[in-house]
Amino acid sequence: VASDPDDDGFGLRLMFVLAVATSIDALAVGVTLPMLGAPIGLSLATIGVTTAVLSVIGLFAGRRFGAALGRRLDVLGGLVLIGLGAKILLEHLAAG
Repeated sequence: VASDPDDDGFGLRLMFVLAVATSIDALAVGVTLPMLGAPIGLSLATIGVTTAVLSVIGLFAGRRFGAALGRRLDVLGGLVLIGLGAKILLEHLAAG
């Protein structure tokens, strides 16, 4: 299958999936923070600054390492996320 040289990899389907994943994450945080009694202003500032800084770092790192490692980097990222999810699941199962 030939790839379109104008395709930057961010098609409508991928953007929709990313939007849904981000919305689920935001929902979890929006429900959890009030239950923990976290101060809303400090929480917003911390989340906003952290997100901005890590997004910039990720953009530059992605450009640099993405060009060199390509699909292998995608697989590594997926494995890291699966590992984190499994760790969290096991911790919650062991605590219960």
